[in-house]
Amino acid sequence: MALKKTCTCGKIIDYSKQCCDECNIKREQNKAQRYKHYDKNIRDKETTSFYNSDEWERTRTEVLRNYKGLDLYEYYINKKIVYVDAVHHIVELKDDWSKRIDISNLIPMTSSTHGMIHKLYKKDKQGTQKLLFELLKSGKVSLNRVGVSKKFLMTFWIPRVYFSSADSPH
Repeated sequence: MALKKTCTCGKIIDYSKQCCDECNIKREQNKAQRYKHYDKNIRDKETTSFYNSDEWERTRTEVLRNYKGLDLYEYYINKKIVYVDAVHHIVELKDDWSKRIDISNLIPMTSSTHGMIHKLYKKDKQGTQKLLFELLKSGKVSLNRVGVSKKFLMTFWIPRVYFSSADSPH
């Protein structure tokens, strides 16, 4: 018997899902609207242009591939395997624009970890950055060293971009 849970709208869904299909569509639409508002009204034009560039997409893809799509903070600090949806600049763009595509300044993480990291920056930016750089050094691992088998990874949704052609299960 498969485990089930209740979506926020009240529908019964598989335990592995975050929400039902209808709620997921609404979530994605709201997320897109928030990003659009942020880019248009809050973020400066140069930064917006950079985040929409091919240069950023290539760099971001490389970071995701290098770390197999794992949130290094969750893995090393909380001992959890969590797949990412964001790439964070350890030294922020506003502090050093020249590090915007520096792979050694980019760390994969979930949106929730990303938000938490920015809260930690307000308390101790240098200490938090030091921790993230240490996680990057620790994170240069292969799937086998992480102890995650391809079979295990294939049971979850993982975009092909996280694998080199030699590692791809597809």
